[in-house]
Amino acid sequence: MSAEEDLARATGLLRAHTDSTWSGVREAVLARAAAAFRPSAPVRGRHALGDFLVASDVVVAQLRTAVDAVPGATAARILCTTGEEDVLQQVVVELSVRFGESLHEVAAAVRAAVVAELAVLLGALSPGADGVRADVHVTDVDPRD
Repeated sequence: MSAEEDLARATGLLRAHTDSTWSGVREAVLARAAAAFRPSAPVRGRHALGDFLVASDVVVAQLRTAVDAVPGATAARILCTTGEEDVLQQVVVELSVRFGESLHEVAAAVRAAVVAELAVLLGALSPGADGVRADVHVTDVDPRD
């Protein structure tokens, strides 16, 4: 058999296998994909024109960028808690801090960055400094620069 004939035969077999297999698993794959979708909770903000809603995933993404900009800090996890009418009550930032950094100084800088970012994002409904907690978790020590 020539190389072209081998390729044509292999292509035919793969197409036949894929088509029949897809028909058999299509419903299960689509059901799993639909079940995996998790809508993002709303977070209420307020600016001069009135109230608005922001997806909590967007808030977390913006806060992660602000935290990661703090020297020596990396956001390991960010949690947002909302209360009545979707007003943000608390943000908890779990940090990974570079070896040799002052944990208190990094945590304070992260809190300040988060408070500033929330003021930009949510305006008058930002929880302020009392609603932001920076938890430092030491999970590994790597003395390399």
